[in-house]
Amino acid sequence: MLMLKDDSGELSPVKLDPTLANSENALIVLDEYNDTCWVWVGRNVNMPTRMHALRMGRSLQKSGHQVGSTTIGMATSDLVEIHEKNDSDPDVASAIDEFRNAISGRWKFDDKYLAYEEQKAAEYEAEPVRIRDTATHERPQTPPAPPPAPPRERATAPAPPTVRAETVSPPPEPERPPATGNLAEKKAAFLLYSAVKNADLIYTEKFMRDGKMGVKIEAPGTMVVEALMDGDDLIVEPADFGGGEEAEQIKQEFKSWLSKM
Repeated sequence: MLMLKDDSGELSPVKLDPTLANSENALIVLDEYNDTCWVWVGRNVNMPTRMHALRMGRSLQKSGHQVGSTTIGMATSDLVEIHEKNDSDPDVASAIDEFRNAISGRWKFDDKYLAYEEQKAAEYEAEPVRIRDTATHERPQTPPAPPPAPPRERATAPAPPTVRAETVSPPPEPERPPATGNLAEKKAAFLLYSAVKNADLIYTEKFMRDGKMGVKIEAPGTMVVEALMDGDDLIVEPADFGGGEEAEQIKQEFKSWLSKM
């Protein structure tokens, strides 16, 4: 097991310590015991570090991370992303409990950072190889030669089958249902476009709340909004986009697009 800490975009190994899974840290834990790559994002972690940790977690799930001559966590089966700020969600709360259970316990370390459970490490310690003394009168026995194979019968090639050509009509193409669009998704696209058009830099992040998908959009120094898709509605909070001249421009741009729907 290996714990990595993301410090403002700099990823480095640290000794496995359950107390590091707190509100201030972004962590990646490559867990070969449970075949899982855990990504922990504390509630106070800023968005650039949060986005970098999530991106690196998805990459390390496939490639693993090398410490010394050992590559740990390559091609793990599961990726579990944990956002502490969503701990009121039962699924997130359950994932937090599983993560804390996985990293708790007594550990031994190899190459300074690779963690092994003390109990399991003791079980897999190699025993010395024992070589039996061969008596002087023992001689290796030559195995008996296998009986000769029976003569092969010459197979008669079967006559080529007769192929009857038939004209087959192509099956009718199934009718395509008329395309339908999700109004909430279109509104979210308009909101994202309005932010890109009126801000030099934006960060976006998908989130789930009560089974509904949303997107968080942050324009540093300008606005931070959360937009939740509920049926055909897009609920934007805060409704004033945070105030400020640039935020008002984004809001007006968004409203102008909504008026064209």
